[in-house]
Amino acid sequence: MPAFMFFMILVCFTPPLHALTLSDAENFWRQDVVRLCEGFPSKQDCDDGDSVIFNGLLCMVGEQQGCETVRASQDADGRFWRSPRRNPGNLGEDKSFSRDQTLGVLLYLAKTQDRDAALRWMAWIEDNRYCGITNPLSGGCTVFGYRVCRDDKEICDLRPGTWALFHRVWEHLGLPTTREMRKNEGMDISDIELIAIDKARPGYELHLKAVAAFLRMTIGSSVSRSHAMAQRLHDRQEGNPFFQVLAEGPSEELSRRLLQLCPKPGDDLGFRRYQWAWERDTANEAWRESMGWDCIFMGRLLDSYSTFTAD
Repeated sequence: MPAFMFFMILVCFTPPLHALTLSDAENFWRQDVVRLCEGFPSKQDCDDGDSVIFNGLLCMVGEQQGCETVRASQDADGRFWRSPRRNPGNLGEDKSFSRDQTLGVLLYLAKTQDRDAALRWMAWIEDNRYCGITNPLSGGCTVFGYRVCRDDKEICDLRPGTWALFHRVWEHLGLPTTREMRKNEGMDISDIELIAIDKARPGYELHLKAVAAFLRMTIGSSVSRSHAMAQRLHDRQEGNPFFQVLAEGPSEELSRRLLQLCPKPGDDLGFRRYQWAWERDTANEAWRESMGWDCIFMGRLLDSYSTFTAD
């Protein structure tokens, strides 16, 4: 056989260089892509302002470093900060925490069953409520406001949908629910929430709805309704792997797509690692600047989907 023909046959039957398994890819992401900040999962250059929600997601799929990151973000008073490095004081910056980051703590609590952290956190929230409406006759407080931080009300105040998630997690932990939790029970799956999915801008607003659905699925609470909401999210952003797995479950096609989107051996790794890609509008192609931890999260979710979600 001529040498040229032998070479062509060899090329045709050689597996593609980047035909990786999810396990192989995870090893690569860990060794060559991800970054740590003082030992905790982070974006590049210690960009850890959104650390708690991302690490809560990692924790839920069994990444112990994610669990430790959320745990270390709680101070002695029970308050949560944006990252262990920012605990306490947020490095003197404003926006010390947010309602969005609260989802990361709820994921952590549901996964670890850390009842002590839950009780200390709720005690801080109760101690830091404020008067929203004062009775003009008695001067007493008619309506209290509750918050997860002392900064801007727009990002700190707890709203009905978040209280409803608290209710689910507290019941999951076997803890007594509060009046605010009971008053807002079910508000996270209301028709208003479905309308909000349809009206939300592609990007982080849709991602937060997906995280809430994922939380409910993992604790087996309102699963069918959460699947319906996930399908609505997938309809809005069909190219988002996180939305797709919540709506349809894992598949070989989805695993191949993840391996295609995330960094691969042989790629130019000179990019800045500062995106959790699944929280962005797919039109932005944020996976091109993946922090790596987003890929590890999705890889673990796809590889062991049935262990993280309840039917």
